[in-house]
Amino acid sequence: MTVVGIIAEYNPFHNGHLYQLREIRRHFPNAVIVVVMSGNFLERGEPACVDKWTRAKQALVAGVNLVIELPVTYCVQPADRFAEGAIKLLQELQIDYLAFGAEHASYDFLAMARKVQHVHGDFSRFNESYAAAYQRAVTGKLGYSVEQPNDLLGLAYAKAILINHASIKLYPLQRVGAAYHEQNLPANQFIASASSIRRAWKQDTKKVLPYLPIGSQAVIQRDQPVSWEDFWPLLRYQLIVTPLEQLRQLYDVTAGVEYRMQQQLESLMAVSPLTFETWLQKVKTKRYTYTHLSRLAVVVLLQLTNQEVEQQRQNPYLRVLGFDIAGQNLLHQIKKTSRWPLITKISQNEKKGIISSDYKAGRIYATVWQQTQDLKRLPIILNR
Repeated sequence: MTVVGIIAEYNPFHNGHLYQLREIRRHFPNAVIVVVMSGNFLERGEPACVDKWTRAKQALVAGVNLVIELPVTYCVQPADRFAEGAIKLLQELQIDYLAFGAEHASYDFLAMARKVQHVHGDFSRFNESYAAAYQRAVTGKLGYSVEQPNDLLGLAYAKAILINHASIKLYPLQRVGAAYHEQNLPANQFIASASSIRRAWKQDTKKVLPYLPIGSQAVIQRDQPVSWEDFWPLLRYQLIVTPLEQLRQLYDVTAGVEYRMQQQLESLMAVSPLTFETWLQKVKTKRYTYTHLSRLAVVVLLQLTNQEVEQQRQNPYLRVLGFDIAGQNLLHQIKKTSRWPLITKISQNEKKGIISSDYKAGRIYATVWQQTQDLKRLPIILNR
């Protein structure tokens, strides 16, 4: 059995993702495709535009065999730690290949990772973010720059494979269509960036439809996308009532950023309308990037503590969101060999245990999505 893994967010599931799956099937026609997917909060520090169950079903309908949720404690991490968490899950799922989109699919990512495995950015410069410092250090080591988003993720995956001594082969696929950060829907083609799709979705649903598979089209026509503005009142409340000392106990809230978040909110109280974007731009500095602060906003919203993140790292698990017959057969095989708990349903007792952070994140997301996310939810099963 050949098992191909994917690390994804599907925010939302679009034609670019469908193209990736078809390319995998073309090269590995009999493979089991396993996706480790971010749940309701994502690595770039934002809520998912639709809930994890909807996105998992879209992936299964498109040809994925098994969807496993990446714990929220990994979803609030920068790229290297996000990648390490996902690779650990895929290693436990016994995958042979990791397929991922890259702006430069010809790169030998493992060779690059060996050269920069011990490279770290210099965070002593207060006028430069860690991400910028790291990219500068990598450029110095390799002799050329690696700055495109998916290339950087590919390098992070390769480093995580080396760190975990995983026997996973990399299978980069050349990205096609719009660039990762492209904000406008491209004319005369059917693959657009996820960010441009989300942006257009709010304005004119019909314009978005050509860039989506049929299953995603139904979701777009039925629902409105969830965004930070939906959670902004709750985040603002948390920032107002949470003492500074308590904020410092939250994960990665360090170096005075907790004071700046509260101070800038207070300075904007007379602004109307006061939006999440307005506040974030006010807090942003050269040292703290938009994405870094967005992740910290998720941490504050969910009140994720250092203890919770460490607890999940020490007590890993596999949370199943959906599968078909091939995926079910793989789960049976994994169950015989894995030491990790395989979770298919959360009971009243389990919600207080190792999955408590994901359960909390699901409850908070459900205040907007208004559908229960975890308690007694069973995996989606496709009979094919």
